[in-house]
Amino acid sequence: MENYLIGKIMNTHGVKGELLVKPLTDFDRFVKDKEVFTLEPFIKFKIKKVRHHNKGLLVSFYDYDNINLVVNLKGLLLYTNEKPTLLEDEYHFNELIGLEVYNQDNILRGIVKEVIEVPQGHLLRIEVGETLKLVPFNKQFVKEVKDNHLIINEIEGLL
Repeated sequence: MENYLIGKIMNTHGVKGELLVKPLTDFDRFVKDKEVFTLEPFIKFKIKKVRHHNKGLLVSFYDYDNINLVVNLKGLLLYTNEKPTLLEDEYHFNELIGLEVYNQDNILRGIVKEVIEVPQGHLLRIEVGETLKLVPFNKQFVKEVKDNHLIINEIEGLL
């Protein structure tokens, strides 16, 4: 069974065990009574409550109702075993991370390091040599996604 990365615990919130979680997927994975887990160390959680926050989601788990029980969870990644059904031209963020990036002339330009969600859509953080560049993840800039790489429409100044 595969593990699907769905979020990162960024911080605690208040004293009642709430956690600020940065979602790493478009899909609604943080819902009441859903089971999620961390890998290192392996800890299984059942979601008690979720609410939106300007920096992500505030999530609380059953049996973790005190800040002292959750303070050591900061920085851990959250996973699920459930793979959502994708439409054509949809991708899991973790499937894009690590892909080589080629331009339209088939020249290697960098590697995808992160997918960032912004109100206008998604951005790919691409490592180009020693620097990191942001490229909008849309059909205007990303022409094709293949198994181990993607092809971008590189305009002057993009990378």
